[in-house]
Amino acid sequence: MPRLSRLLVAIAAATLVLSGTAHAQDDRRVIVGTPTARSAAEVGVPLLVTGLSVAPSTVAITATELTFDGGATWVTAEVLRDHDPARVDWRYVYTPDQPGDVGVAGRVVTASGVGPVGAPVVIHVGGVAVTQPVNCATRCELGTYYKDIVNDPDREPVEVGMRFRVDRPGQLLGASLGRGAYRGPITLRLWSDTGALLAEQPWDHPGLMAEIDFPTAVPAEPGRDYVISFYTPEGGYATSEDFFVGTLVRAPFIVPRGAGVYHYGVGGGFPTDTWHDSTYWVLPEFRG
Repeated sequence: MPRLSRLLVAIAAATLVLSGTAHAQDDRRVIVGTPTARSAAEVGVPLLVTGLSVAPSTVAITATELTFDGGATWVTAEVLRDHDPARVDWRYVYTPDQPGDVGVAGRVVTASGVGPVGAPVVIHVGGVAVTQPVNCATRCELGTYYKDIVNDPDREPVEVGMRFRVDRPGQLLGASLGRGAYRGPITLRLWSDTGALLAEQPWDHPGLMAEIDFPTAVPAEPGRDYVISFYTPEGGYATSEDFFVGTLVRAPFIVPRGAGVYHYGVGGGFPTDTWHDSTYWVLPEFRG
């Protein structure tokens, strides 16, 4: 199984643990995938809350509702994909308006009414994140939520990627890529926040997925910005617009709003331009 596929399976399993156990008499439940529990958020800065809602196979989900104030008020999450009527991917962009701890909890709505409220995922608004134990002894890949992918018709030489940070010291190993229509040679690159090239690795394989390691792992400092990107001489990359519309926190990664970046030109270069909060499906890999 490709590393990216293994990652998505692992995310689903891990978020089941984070969500708490549903009431014995009601299997409807909301699984919060991001943000990671006890992460930090900033007042006035949008935060991506994403996850999965599930119900018994004979029950259709009509909505996913979230609360950020202990159930005093509820909001409806945006539906991203219906695997089937009883399994729904969703997201909500939450913008904190005051400091303090916030518990994010959800419930599933079906024709029979609302399901039980799951255990809240606590975030620290205006505070300091508490680093959560994550097993990255071998490698961790950035886990993102689902959104429809487009094979971009652009055929110009371009470097596409994303900005990100990590929350603990370690090493950056490379990336997994979801590729578009162009399947020729590409080059994966890692840049510092100032545009210094830290590592690169050519890749030439026609597969839909590219799994690329740098020749030598690069030391990673927590809180420092990095850019992971790849150069394609003929465009043809995979993309999804309206994706990084808030900060995405999936330990050990922190991805800011508008993280998707690009740079046109033969040979590529440090990408800094942005377009409609896009992702180019370049997922960094970390060990630490």
